[in-house]
Amino acid sequence: MSETMTRNKYGSDMEKPVKHKNMASGKEVLGHALGGVGQNTVYALWSGFITAFYTDVFGMNPAVMAGIFLFARIWDAVNDPMMGIMADRSKSRFGRYRCWLLRMPAVVAACLVLNFTVPHFGTMGNIIYAAVTYILMGMAFTSVDIPYRSLPAAMTSDPTERTKIFTTATLGTNLATTVGNMLIPILLVAFGGTGSAHAYFMTAVIFAVVGCSLYLTCFGLVREHVQAPTEKFSFALAFKSLFTNKPLFCIMITNLVINLAFIMKMTLNYYYTTYTLGDVKLMSLMSLITLPSILLGTAAAPFLTKLVGKKKTLLGLMIANLVISAIFWLVGYGSIPLVLLMGALQILCVGASFVVISSMTADTIEYGEWMTGQRNEGVITSTRTLITKAASALVGVAVAAVLTMTGYVPNVAQSAQTMGAFHFVVSFLPGIVMMIGAIPMFFYSLTEERHAQIMEELKERRAQKESDK
Repeated sequence: MSETMTRNKYGSDMEKPVKHKNMASGKEVLGHALGGVGQNTVYALWSGFITAFYTDVFGMNPAVMAGIFLFARIWDAVNDPMMGIMADRSKSRFGRYRCWLLRMPAVVAACLVLNFTVPHFGTMGNIIYAAVTYILMGMAFTSVDIPYRSLPAAMTSDPTERTKIFTTATLGTNLATTVGNMLIPILLVAFGGTGSAHAYFMTAVIFAVVGCSLYLTCFGLVREHVQAPTEKFSFALAFKSLFTNKPLFCIMITNLVINLAFIMKMTLNYYYTTYTLGDVKLMSLMSLITLPSILLGTAAAPFLTKLVGKKKTLLGLMIANLVISAIFWLVGYGSIPLVLLMGALQILCVGASFVVISSMTADTIEYGEWMTGQRNEGVITSTRTLITKAASALVGVAVAAVLTMTGYVPNVAQSAQTMGAFHFVVSFLPGIVMMIGAIPMFFYSLTEERHAQIMEELKERRAQKESDK
């Protein structure tokens, strides 16, 4: 009997699992997850607190802030796909995507610190400074984010292995977001308070160093095993892989809506805990309480998708989140324990949803290759980065509108109307918004069975190309 054969519990011969050369090792899976921790350490501060920094420390008018966010996202519509193309065309001894985790982390760290620095250039000069540094931060973050998100498809061609990578990475990123949101208020208070420019600057320095170190750790541990295409890169096929990829468009819209719900909640948490609940340190406690729910949601996602499929799992999570959000709104904010519990249940659904979304997006890479004959991990992955930043911009506009319409005034006690509005946006609105994301799923046709068929066809095509050489 062959060395690769063993006996099953019934006594019959069966093949012993042998690790394929295109499958990632446990060390690489961990390394990729650590990169995600670094990524979300940076993003937790930049995305979650830049709005509060601009309004409460920088002294920026909410309408001006919304204008900066909107302009930055318009630029991202050009910049992010181009970065995806650059990543796909990259050639280095480290691979197409991994090399960017060596080149750009220091730039990201520097830009993060600049974003949380208050210059003395006068009112208009400061606004220009804020706009330029915010856009540069977006570009720097994209230059690492797209290659990082493209890595799983280059680490292994096995869908099960990729789901494992995404699950571990999502666990790491959710933990980073949770711990980050827990530590940031503590650090701000320790360095001078939430109204102190020095406090934000010192917090940014710490998060920049941690994020940069973890990016570089990811670079050191991860390897690319899936062979890069040898054919000449075609811009036409790259864009065709986007615009003819119907499953990708469905996922993009759903991902945008889920990000809107999640980022809106996280952004308003600062205002909600500070003014509605009366103590910004509750934000740290809120993050700590949600930690077990993130672990549970992230760990449960692979089992749910295996049981009922990715599409049904995602729809079920959306419905559950809507019910939880409605109850959260109805119970009000008079009981802190109830607020913490309902927030944790919301995060459970969102955390599991992001695992499923990541896996479904990766599946569309093979669909695009099947349609065009060219593999474009970076181009397709760039849509996720663009979607996340577009959601951040839309949330920035929405938050600015909420602050303006409710008569919000920084650093003073708020009216009952303003506090009620903050509660609605944190509790019920995320559930409503997230449920809208269910609509594209009714048009999503890339089931697990269809993806398996596509993988077989691609395997036959590659074998035919080899035989024709």
